[in-house]
Amino acid sequence: MSKHKILNVSFLTGAKYWHQTIFCAYTLAHFSDGEIGIRLYSDGTLTDEHIGFINQVLPGIETISEQQVLQHLNLVLPQHTFPTLRHLRNWHPFFRRLIDIHTSPSWTIHMDSDMIFFGKPVQIIEAYQHKTAVYMKEQLADSYFVDSEDVLRDKYGINCIKKVNGGIVGYDNDKVDYTDLEEKAKLLLLHYPNAGPAQIEQTLMSYVLYHQTAVTLDEKLYRIFYDDKPNLDRTDVVHHYIFKAKLPYLTSEWKKVIL
Repeated sequence: MSKHKILNVSFLTGAKYWHQTIFCAYTLAHFSDGEIGIRLYSDGTLTDEHIGFINQVLPGIETISEQQVLQHLNLVLPQHTFPTLRHLRNWHPFFRRLIDIHTSPSWTIHMDSDMIFFGKPVQIIEAYQHKTAVYMKEQLADSYFVDSEDVLRDKYGINCIKKVNGGIVGYDNDKVDYTDLEEKAKLLLLHYPNAGPAQIEQTLMSYVLYHQTAVTLDEKLYRIFYDDKPNLDRTDVVHHYIFKAKLPYLTSEWKKVIL
């Protein structure tokens, strides 16, 4: 991707999500006031037809196939050296954001597809240009870690940032110690065999962000909606629709996209 773009953004997408990716990426580009690069990582279900549709709306996108991802991982995270991280990637798509997207060189930001931008993402653009680690702030619970922060820190040496929502996360891939991350992932699977993929993934992602002194995106501008009657404010920069908020997103919110 061009070094002259004001922002480069990566999405993990596929047959179930490509249409949402279009709306998110299109609105992001519309409000960015400059050329942005968009990289799509296939979850293995993105077809040539899907890519053709996306290119009609977002010409010049870069698409990374699962085969390309696996070729890259065999070089940077070979199975014999990183068996736990490779297992996590195959266990659940959550981990493909952490592993597929963030093992490429340089600072990278990933976004979920179920978002719509309504304003210029100044804080994201500045973070990209200054290579500052950032994340979207969870607004319901402190965290979804496998255990309390004290236990993770004192017993396993895993320091985490609170309230990380994976909807928008950016950090410097080159600063991640994947040998250490492999060991931490192995500890989590060993000592928390009943933990779900969401808990494991957030623990590891928060651990990475902690070590890069990540800062939170302004929660008043980068908002997450959870219920089917969200208090929508057009002064927001972005809306992230999860849980019951999927209903207004799918029935009415997408119609407000500026074309």
